[in-house]
Amino acid sequence: MRPVIIRRHWQPLLAVAVVLLAALVYVGQDRWRHRCGAAAETLDANEVGQVLQPPDAISGADPKLLDALEALPAPFGSLVAGRVFESSMSRPVVGAVDDDTAYLASGGELLDGEYDGQVVLTDVATGAARWGVGVRGYGEGGGPVGDLFLTLGIPEDRAPQLAAYDVASGDRVACTEIGEDTEARFDPPLGSTAVPGGDVVVARAGPEGQNQLAISRLDPRSGEQRWSRVVEHRGPRAVLDDAGPVVVASAFGASDRPWTTAVPSPLVQGLTALDAESGEPAWTWPTAVPDGRSVQVKVVGTDAEAGRVHAMVRTWAGQSASSLRIRVVAIDADGSEAWSRSLPGGHCDAALWGELVVTACGTPALTGLDAATGAPRWTTRRVLAHPHTLDVSGRPAVDLGDGTRLQPAADDLYRIDTTTGRATAVATEAELLTYVAEVEAVGEHLVLSTASGVFVFERED
Repeated sequence: MRPVIIRRHWQPLLAVAVVLLAALVYVGQDRWRHRCGAAAETLDANEVGQVLQPPDAISGADPKLLDALEALPAPFGSLVAGRVFESSMSRPVVGAVDDDTAYLASGGELLDGEYDGQVVLTDVATGAARWGVGVRGYGEGGGPVGDLFLTLGIPEDRAPQLAAYDVASGDRVACTEIGEDTEARFDPPLGSTAVPGGDVVVARAGPEGQNQLAISRLDPRSGEQRWSRVVEHRGPRAVLDDAGPVVVASAFGASDRPWTTAVPSPLVQGLTALDAESGEPAWTWPTAVPDGRSVQVKVVGTDAEAGRVHAMVRTWAGQSASSLRIRVVAIDADGSEAWSRSLPGGHCDAALWGELVVTACGTPALTGLDAATGAPRWTTRRVLAHPHTLDVSGRPAVDLGDGTRLQPAADDLYRIDTTTGRATAVATEAELLTYVAEVEAVGEHLVLSTASGVFVFERED
């Protein structure tokens, strides 16, 4: 999942889409029915209007940009719709709902009205709205889970509210207010992941606040709480990942780059795994840390079928940057370390790409490791003109299903052969006169986001 901070603290969540925010104790819907959902307003297609415009009617678009978009090579085909936003901060994040529908989530410019968060479902080929919802207060977004679209947020000085909408109609089918009213601080630790069966596991600050998380598994349709657990937690964020038999809590998300060696004392920000069915503690990692050393662990991908977690680990002594060491590890469902590989340098990124763990450390630019064994499969010394560390984990990318992958890196978009590591530029900042932010697949369409625009293309093989 990838949070994107936009206007006034409302944060939409991407990727496989889930909801955020929950509390330790579920409070029955009857008690709160008179006010749950009061901070959200559902709008029908007529009220939302046209979300994306046809190519010849995209207002505010630089003609040179449109010409460059029309000239993009395969897999980009014809440009069918798009929209330019006045501010890059208002450019929405985009996710797939089904083969014909995308959702756009932003803090502004999608809907008329003073909403802190705005979510619109649109027909990806025509840009016509299906329905939308405007949210007031703090939140971390939403997304499709089964036949529901979920949003979750905190109205001012209220308890968290989880709302479930029918994907097809936009009708709200459930609203659950969870826990007691509270005064939410800025950027509270919140996290979530969807799990098989349509449930959602959510996390927030624990009852004692700092250094705790309250983690719960909920049915978003009924509000029923399956289990809850309070765990120790060190770190600024609450990030949850579905790893099959376990749910893993950590302190860093895919797009986070907050890591530093400037900490006053040894700090361990590791992983905590809970049994997905019962909520019972399964394992913590690392199990032991040498005296005087700090550790930060970031999950870079999970294999839910195998129950395996892939993570990047930083260790150092004191506040010495020269003592920093980075490695990637694979952790099995029982918490044991399956393999480990050291990485060069102090600035690295990593991600799970199917059967590969791909690392980026500047030099070499990319290395593909076998996810099962950690053995190197290939190395790319340099990706065209980019000598620095590439971002391989923090932005949505597209597996094209033919052994190649569309991957935003730096300000450009590359097509990377996952069997060899060979990278070919598809769209560059120099050509578009703006940077590439992300790319998403929605059925037979590709959605390309630039600095301040969202553009939909037919997919061309």
